[in-house]
Amino acid sequence: MEENMLTVTQNDLEPIKIDITKIIQVYSGIDGACCCGCSGKHTYMKSLQAKASKERGYPVTDDECSERTVKMIVNKMNKNSEKIEEEVDFYSLVLGTRLYVAYKNL
Repeated sequence: MEENMLTVTQNDLEPIKIDITKIIQVYSGIDGACCCGCSGKHTYMKSLQAKASKERGYPVTDDECSERTVKMIVNKMNKNSEKIEEEVDFYSLVLGTRLYVAYKNL
């Protein structure tokens, strides 16, 4: 093992804060299940409905859009920012038995 290697843990980093203006959709569901929607719900930003429809390949309907719900989930995630994990295209957080995912608008 190389002696000069640097190990970075989440505790070494600043807590992640999600910028709501960079989110296209959120997911709230049961932790440990898939994220297809069978154990939770995807909710989209109304302002990005057309883009979301194009990306997923079929229409995102009005009843799947709620800027209020997206904001509530992002705020819940930001209140627990020390537990947020960031990937290339999404942020995720497990709280108790719930999984929250905020998908980036790329």
